[in-house]
Amino acid sequence: MADPTGRGDLPSSGEVVRFPQSRVRPATGGKPFKQLGDSQFSARFGSPRRQATGHWCSRCRGIWYGYLLEVACPVCGNRHG
Repeated sequence: MADPTGRGDLPSSGEVVRFPQSRVRPATGGKPFKQLGDSQFSARFGSPRRQATGHWCSRCRGIWYGYLLEVACPVCGNRHG
């Protein structure tokens, strides 16, 4: 990573620090996942399907679609992936 100060005194560790829950792997146990539909926000404002982002809900064990920054499952309200 480049040094933003331009002084070159930052250590180069080469490690990637992952953001917690940035990618949650679906643990379906070999079972197919459920389609949970669209979020209320995207349904209300009619977002085109090509702009929707898939989100995993571990409680419902399915994928729902909505805008990028939406976090609440439209079925159960789970906000933790």
